[in-house]
Amino acid sequence: MKWRAVFCKPREEQRARMHLVNQGFEAFLPQLRSRRRLRGRDRTSIEPMFPRYLFLALADHRQDWGPIRSTRGVIGLVRFGNEVPIVPDDLIEALKCYQDERGAIEVARYHELKENDPVEITAGPFAGYRGIFEAETGAARAIILLEILNNQRRVQIATGDLRRA
Repeated sequence: MKWRAVFCKPREEQRARMHLVNQGFEAFLPQLRSRRRLRGRDRTSIEPMFPRYLFLALADHRQDWGPIRSTRGVIGLVRFGNEVPIVPDDLIEALKCYQDERGAIEVARYHELKENDPVEITAGPFAGYRGIFEAETGAARAIILLEILNNQRRVQIATGDLRRA
């Protein structure tokens, strides 16, 4: 069995996964669990790691893939031209290793950063830059205010690439 990516309708990844499993397919939907403060209360949210995508273990090209396209919540298999790419097994296994008992991957808690806290970017194209933390934007992303060319710009950065300056 080889893993393939399935493109889903917006916010219907869970429905698609459930219907595919009910048809006998092995489906994997990696999800992120994050905690954030909303209206003064800590909230836990679970969101797909890859919005609108899930992974499906399929036999070779001789298998009838027609039922997949007609599954509720599914748009179709991800294709590049006529090619349906294979997702590496080691990637799927690595994602599964990070799941907790409920099937979600815990996102590091970065809400200890508050608005206007100074931060340093540790990786990526802006590594070494310092900025001002503005807000978390969802699953493992944050908005940072950076001074670029004598102008302040808002940039989205992975929270894992930030540390308090």
